[in-house]
Amino acid sequence: MFIKRKHRLVIIFSSLIIIVVGVSTLIGYSLYVHWKEDSFALKYRNSIYKLTAELFKDKIAISNVSVGNKNSQIPSSVPFVKGSLKNNSAKTVSSVLIELVFQEPNGIVVYKDWIYPLGVKKTQKTFPLFYGLVETSNVLLPGEGISFRHPLRNCPSAVLRRITEKTNFARKDEKNAIEISCSVVGLDLL
Repeated sequence: MFIKRKHRLVIIFSSLIIIVVGVSTLIGYSLYVHWKEDSFALKYRNSIYKLTAELFKDKIAISNVSVGNKNSQIPSSVPFVKGSLKNNSAKTVSSVLIELVFQEPNGIVVYKDWIYPLGVKKTQKTFPLFYGLVETSNVLLPGEGISFRHPLRNCPSAVLRRITEKTNFARKDEKNAIEISCSVVGLDLL
């Protein structure tokens, strides 16, 4: 059977389109599979980071947490939290994520922040969804303690007003006082 020249061009063009669609589908599927593997690896690292924090949070002591507003390195309008951190475990801590929660006595959360008291490398962004990706610049050896200071840059104006007025901030005896609670939510050990 004889195929006309016009029909050959249609057959070749159709075949090329089918091949391009098939190859692009295979490439897209391959990229999707690699992305899913990376996504599962990140979820696994994050779950290990949180699980380690749950297991060892009693071994990490957070003390002397206070809120202030005077610091030479931070503008005076930005309040900061300072405190101490001590490693009471037998392992070296390479990364600690602390969650600061400011809440009213009735349980309403006014402000929440996360800090890395061991410092974060300058190229890294600190965001709680990416716990496993953060590299800290220091380590905390067994029995060692450090002090930390963290600015509260996105602090609500009501909380900021209570800090600057030097009223009974974070005291439990006032009915409108704000309570500060700190907890270890991420931990990486060497």
